[in-house]
Amino acid sequence: MGTRNDIAGGLTGEQLVAAGTPHRRVYIRAAPGSGKTAVAAQRFGIQRFHGGDQRAVLAVSFTRSATAELRDRVLRQWGPDVLAWPHRIVTLDTVVCDLLVYLLDTGHICWPSGHRSLTVIDSWPVQLPTKWSRMEPAVALGGNQVVVQTLRRSTQANRPSRQDVAAALAEGFCTHQDARTLLEAALALQGARDAVLACLANTAGALIVDEIFDANAFDLSLVRLAVDAGLAVTVVGDPWQALYGFRGARPDLVPELVRDTQFVQRPLRRSFRWTTDGQKRLADELRAGHGVILPRGQAGDVDVVLSLQWKTLWSSGPHVLPLAYGSAKGQVHEAACTLLLSEVTKQKFGVDATFQKEALITLGIDAEALERLRPNLQQLITDLAGTAGIAGIWSDLNEVVGAETRRRLPKKRNHHHTARLENLRVLLHADGNRLIPALTAHQAKGREWNNVGVLLTNSERETLAAGLVQTREDHRTLYVALTRAKQATRRIADSGSISGEIEAT
Repeated sequence: MGTRNDIAGGLTGEQLVAAGTPHRRVYIRAAPGSGKTAVAAQRFGIQRFHGGDQRAVLAVSFTRSATAELRDRVLRQWGPDVLAWPHRIVTLDTVVCDLLVYLLDTGHICWPSGHRSLTVIDSWPVQLPTKWSRMEPAVALGGNQVVVQTLRRSTQANRPSRQDVAAALAEGFCTHQDARTLLEAALALQGARDAVLACLANTAGALIVDEIFDANAFDLSLVRLAVDAGLAVTVVGDPWQALYGFRGARPDLVPELVRDTQFVQRPLRRSFRWTTDGQKRLADELRAGHGVILPRGQAGDVDVVLSLQWKTLWSSGPHVLPLAYGSAKGQVHEAACTLLLSEVTKQKFGVDATFQKEALITLGIDAEALERLRPNLQQLITDLAGTAGIAGIWSDLNEVVGAETRRRLPKKRNHHHTARLENLRVLLHADGNRLIPALTAHQAKGREWNNVGVLLTNSERETLAAGLVQTREDHRTLYVALTRAKQATRRIADSGSISGEIEAT
């Protein structure tokens, strides 16, 4: 473990320059495998112990997993004292909620029933009953009062009622998206922006933003706010690995932020990931926009299979086991199947299914309830590996999970529901062959393996042959998939769809 006096921390000269630069506004542009997390952790410790400022050093990222990774690295390098209060490493959503509560406490906005503390949840369906409707309750500001409006959407979805949302607000609940919406609206009120600036200036001395290219327009406005409050701001990221446009990320706005606020750029060019000349050459050619044709390989020769979509992975043959059915949508039948899949992935690979935590949240199941469920889930896996009928297993799964959740499971099944079980059965019947874990490029971001297989569509192969362009998100997603390997990346042939049809996600 590093100590507060171990400033070098085993970093290269290039990394040390980035971590220790005295400039107050720094953009660390990091190539894949260049040690950006280590550099961000080193900079956090330097600003914490050697900056002479007693105000908080704050580091943020945009997902719980990325935040946890950075927190773990900081603790390993600097020891537990580094995160003594008020110094923190949290998601940006946590900072948003803190600032919203500050505006409540100072009277700049008013919550129903006068609440000045909040319970923030991921989504309303986790807390409230829903029904199929076009009418969506929306939390907003009316003047400086928090209110609930009703919006008519073009499509139907499972949504809570306006009355239930209003009642939950009166009890001090809101979602993370509500908190963002309210803070953004509040910053336009007279005096509120100045209050937030003063709060930041008085409580924080430095801010480190990891994965800056995952930020949306509002996130970037908060970074600008921190600059305006006089904080030392460091942003870290790589424009080639910006993947979250579908969540509202605006990587195109980051250069404008860097230019307008006069950030000093400190690049990390050297990658420590590549252990073969071939993989280094592939990464260089991709980044240069040169056309690439991947060599063919077999699933049995790689450590992981990647694709751009979960649906493609479920069509890749009987020896590739995806770690999710698709992106979590908050649907109870999907969540129940995910718990079953997670038992299989733990048996085969020692890891939970990708969206197991989201499934537990959707079902309102805690860790103790999951432990009670496990013997029955494992019995269902045994049944699935045998000859029991899919319809009966589906009914049994609903009964097993229904015993631990208050959420209403579907009484009727359709082929999308049972397709998940049918596909899993085929893989369990894979005749003893080694199963290979499979992920999407989004889930693989930030990770690495020795040998990676990539499942590509015809159009994706054509895109690679023509050369990638940084400004295209689909091109960047391919880039991420092809830069996870230390030794070699191979194109895995589609060996034919397995039995069921998984919903497109």
